[in-house]
Amino acid sequence: MFLLFTGSQWLIKTLLVLSLALLAYGIIRPVKSASHLAIRRLGMLFFIGVAAVTAVFPQIVTYVAQYLGIGRGADLLLYGLTIAFFSSLATAYRKDSATERKLTKLARTIALSDVQHKTED
Repeated sequence: MFLLFTGSQWLIKTLLVLSLALLAYGIIRPVKSASHLAIRRLGMLFFIGVAAVTAVFPQIVTYVAQYLGIGRGADLLLYGLTIAFFSSLATAYRKDSATERKLTKLARTIALSDVQHKTED
């Protein structure tokens, strides 16, 4: 296992594994406050800012990639897009789960209301 994290790419491998672990935790962790939405929005603004800077100065991506032990900036972008894709999947999963719970609760409420109206008639 530890042999996977040797060589020049140990830093990016560690960052990618930690990022994926945090995403997995984000899927199973219940959201208890509205601050979660604010954090997501701030994160999105941060990534938009980073995208704008890298669009104007693309050589920065190559420098960061080489610092992390990745040969090319394009590879770093691919890793970043992979993390963004899984983030998006995790967010969609959480939203779908919340929507299903609300829909189930609504269906139960309507069913109970219908039963009450039928017994009153």
